[in-house]
Amino acid sequence: MARRLEERPYTSWQLIKAYWQSEYWVSAYLMIAVVLLMTVGLVVLEVLLNYWFNDFYDALQEYDKRSVFELIAVFLFLVSVIIVVNVYRYYLQSYLGLRWRRWLTEQFLDRWLAKRSYYYLEVFEDRTDNPDQRIQEDIGSLVINTLNLLVGLVASITTLFAFITILWKLSGVISIPLGSLGTWHVPGYLAWVGVIYAIIGTWITFKIGRPLVMLNFEQQRREANFRFAAVDLRTHSEHVALYRGEQHQKTVLNNLVDSFLNNWYLIILRQKLLLWFTAGYNQIAVLVPLVVALPNYFSRVFKLGGLIQTLKAFDEVNAALSFLVNSFTTIAEWRAVLRRLITFLNHIYEVEQSALIANHFNFHKTPQNKIAVKNVNVLTPRNETLLENVNEEFLAGEHVVIKGVSGIGKSTFVRAIAGIWPYGSGDIILPENKKIMYIPQKSYMPLGTLYEALLFPDKIATVPEKRLFELLDKCNLSELKTRLHDTALWSQQLSPGEQQRVAFIRVFIHKPDWVILDESTSALDIVSEKMMYELLKNELPSCTIISVGHRPSLSDYHNRTVDMEKYSVQKVTA
Repeated sequence: MARRLEERPYTSWQLIKAYWQSEYWVSAYLMIAVVLLMTVGLVVLEVLLNYWFNDFYDALQEYDKRSVFELIAVFLFLVSVIIVVNVYRYYLQSYLGLRWRRWLTEQFLDRWLAKRSYYYLEVFEDRTDNPDQRIQEDIGSLVINTLNLLVGLVASITTLFAFITILWKLSGVISIPLGSLGTWHVPGYLAWVGVIYAIIGTWITFKIGRPLVMLNFEQQRREANFRFAAVDLRTHSEHVALYRGEQHQKTVLNNLVDSFLNNWYLIILRQKLLLWFTAGYNQIAVLVPLVVALPNYFSRVFKLGGLIQTLKAFDEVNAALSFLVNSFTTIAEWRAVLRRLITFLNHIYEVEQSALIANHFNFHKTPQNKIAVKNVNVLTPRNETLLENVNEEFLAGEHVVIKGVSGIGKSTFVRAIAGIWPYGSGDIILPENKKIMYIPQKSYMPLGTLYEALLFPDKIATVPEKRLFELLDKCNLSELKTRLHDTALWSQQLSPGEQQRVAFIRVFIHKPDWVILDESTSALDIVSEKMMYELLKNELPSCTIISVGHRPSLSDYHNRTVDMEKYSVQKVTA
């Protein structure tokens, strides 16, 4: 039995059945079985209610007061049972949907975050839009619609078999004179009328509504693009304000609004056509059974109760056979959502495989406390060579600064050592049992409290507040001591320089054996930069520092300089 979403391409059916083959399969099948049994039970109760209509209206026609009041009591009992079963079916079905959604969301998050797929999708692949929406919204829609359609289908099939039998019995045989050809005797004609009417309606609905599948798929994509652009504006509000870029952003957002509204208008037009038909279809469905049942009523085949029972049974049969007609919009949305999720999941697999094929780096562990690269070539995703035949050795205690003009590939070289850049080849040797910490130019500030942001990325033992206060003071962030347990968007609350000093505090807390600083003081002035490097050497005297940067001042804090210019294939000008 599969316990999680495997690393392979998926079809729609494979994605849907994954939960039912998970570790929760026993409880899942038990709950869906109970839900379906309740659904069948509701149909049985509706059949009993259908016979009740026959008896009740016959009693009215006969002015049988006692039977009428007895039947009212029966009605109240049946309706009470129907209400109770409906409520508990809803609860159990919703609870099953909750468990399924939680499991599937965890699986998608695992696939998205495993093997750094989230990074590859954003940096190297441009076909997957808005993975956050797919995980948060589309999974919920898939689960709810799948359960609703399944329960609706079972209810329709059960209703069809139950009520078409009633219709067949009530119909008797109708005789249609054909002149010289004799007479055509049609048994169960009411059932045949219901079946033919529903089949014609279903076929026409599919012809009209089929384009809605692609239109709904496109609508979700375009609306998600608008939401992403709006969030991006919020995230970079200060940059836009400083550039006075409001008009540009307004144009971008308006274009995205026009895009999804234009597609929405196409959906409205198609829905209008569908509504023209379904509205007429449903209204005519009220008259059809009355017209075809009246001959039996006037022929005294049945009384008023039989006529009412026939109309109710015809409605049930028509509703059951019209399940696809009435559910077409839901089916179209379900298929669109399923397609989005499958596309997302399979793009994760494709980008993982692409990275695996492109990655020819060989990582080794050594008992020696050093980092070494041998015959390393660093490429771009387009297979262009940035750095060629890099051979360098970094020894513990020897602080090294890596320099080179902008665009030469310094940061990409660091990403390769960190193991997140898959394009290239060569041997990368890292010290075993030694902790290496990589600090990028822009410090990531996770959602949550400042305390949690300072402890990022690892879940480590609680750090005393006194120690954090001490580090905040040393890094000239004393004003943040009163906000240690505040929750805020710290990436917007703190300046780039403050965020870089927070990154140094993380280094002091986690105490790595090696720290690789990639332009990690670029937002600091020269005095602050000197203070942070001196503090780093005082706080962690045994930590080896490798820095990447342009500033000449960096040489003052390192023993050796590596110029990547000598490894550049194409000379880059600053």
